[in-house]
Amino acid sequence: MKEPEVVQKAAPPRRSAWRRIRRLALAFVLLVAAMTWLVQHHVVSSAEPFLHAPGAVPSAACILVPGARIYPDGRPYPMLVDRLAMAAELFRLGRAPRVLVSGRGGGGVATDEVGAMRRWLVARGVPADAIEDDPLGLRTIDSLRRCAEVYKHRSAIVVSNDFHVPRMVFLARHFGVDGFGVVAPPLYEYSTSTLWSNRGREILARVRACLDVYLW
Repeated sequence: MKEPEVVQKAAPPRRSAWRRIRRLALAFVLLVAAMTWLVQHHVVSSAEPFLHAPGAVPSAACILVPGARIYPDGRPYPMLVDRLAMAAELFRLGRAPRVLVSGRGGGGVATDEVGAMRRWLVARGVPADAIEDDPLGLRTIDSLRRCAEVYKHRSAIVVSNDFHVPRMVFLARHFGVDGFGVVAPPLYEYSTSTLWSNRGREILARVRACLDVYLW
């Protein structure tokens, strides 16, 4: 008697497995993109009611200027000059009696952001005794936390470049500081690559700020 033939089922094509992997990867990418967009919207919308023009910003206990890159000879880079120039203008307008310069301090002229900011402000007429030095503002969140906890300021005008101010206001309010943001307009023409680079980093910085505030 002839035995029945055994028909072997063909293995499912590998193509379907790769299709599932691609779909999962695409779903993950879309989820990350959506969460990143929500974070950007949350930070900006939280800060927006507290952003003001220089002539309309409420008075506060201090003007807070975060540090940025400086040249090896101790001169501030252009973006830091933008911040300092606006801080000096606000001081002349009488919006606050003190300027708190916060960034990396010590380590020599080439790395002392706080010293560079102080020298720049004094050279432009801000009295030395009206400037407070915070040499441990290594991150924006450190500057805002120390403004409240170490320097005991309950209100501050935070001054920085347009991409940075919303995050500063967001963090200030988290630490119980009445933060009012003023954008420092560019005094120089920046390259497209410089602008995109800073804005790209700021997207990630806002994500980290939300993680710091809500999770860590």
